[in-house]
Amino acid sequence: MEKISISQFDDVYHLFQRSFVLEELRPYEQMKKLFQQNLFSIYAKYEHNELQGAMIVWELENCVYLENFAIETKMRGQGLGTYFLQQFCYLYKDKFLFLEVEVPHDEISRKRIQFYERMGFVLNPYQYIQPTFRENDHSVQLTFMTYPKVMDDQQYQMIKKEIFKVVYQQKGEL
Repeated sequence: MEKISISQFDDVYHLFQRSFVLEELRPYEQMKKLFQQNLFSIYAKYEHNELQGAMIVWELENCVYLENFAIETKMRGQGLGTYFLQQFCYLYKDKFLFLEVEVPHDEISRKRIQFYERMGFVLNPYQYIQPTFRENDHSVQLTFMTYPKVMDDQQYQMIKKEIFKVVYQQKGEL
């Protein structure tokens, strides 16, 4: 798993397009611009010049946020997701880590949460509506998962404020 350059951006974005519903993925131009401004890093793994998986990582003031994480469909179930998360946790071992997941409402969302729990992430009790990336997007109900422990109310307020301002680039609060 290595940081990518702008020349690999399109490969990664296409993987994310195949892996996420439209409402959960930034528009191409917006994501590319933020990447070129070095506001986040993209880590990816290639084997024989084929993209296997990728993740977007924001190094924020109070924590490290995993925004998007996807494994190529044909590579799933082979331990690659575990590899990525282990590397992520190791790279940022001295930091408070978090990611967002949909509030568990079906088998897929519950399995996703169980996967993160097996990796040591903890489901938090806080829920919110993700700000939309496009004018006509449907809002998505999300909750936080954190590593290595659950966050307290003070951390939640601090992190919520920071991601709203930096990651979602919005004024106000979630």
